[in-house]
Amino acid sequence: MKRSQGRLVLLGLCAAAVGSGIGLAVAGAPWSSSGGPGLPASQTKARVYENVDACLLTGARGLADPAAAQFWAGLQQASQATTARVSYLAVTGPGTEAAAEPFAGSLLVQGCKVVAAVGAPERAAALAEAGRFAAVRFVVAGPAAGSPPNVTVLAFTPSGLTAGVASAVEAGVHAAGG
Repeated sequence: MKRSQGRLVLLGLCAAAVGSGIGLAVAGAPWSSSGGPGLPASQTKARVYENVDACLLTGARGLADPAAAQFWAGLQQASQATTARVSYLAVTGPGTEAAAEPFAGSLLVQGCKVVAAVGAPERAAALAEAGRFAAVRFVVAGPAAGSPPNVTVLAFTPSGLTAGVASAVEAGVHAAGG
């Protein structure tokens, strides 16, 4: 009998502890406008992206390449200004246009509306695709004589490429409906 009374007391203490914990959690939780517990205002902001993708094609070094890092920073700035999704894809294999072409095609198949390319083989692959995909905006740096009208060609400047890339990608996103 004494043993079962001890278990009842222990069970009662456990129930009281759980109830107190729930009470403290609810009392300490902020309340939403509907009257129930909600998240703090700083945690309720979710980033909503447009249905526009801006993609970066890089060489094998990916974002470790200084020019690619500047392009990536520009894409991220454009994303903040437009809420377009951004991603990048590094070409693997030999550093040739032929090796880069399937990677450029992959970005187009996945629905990128803006394709930025950094590196000579990647630029050549993007320019080759630009003529076939007139609805897609392309952004490249370096020589691109005779490029189609959907290509923005940027020149290296002492201040770098980031601002130029951001501006060109932002314009491309807006042209794509974003």
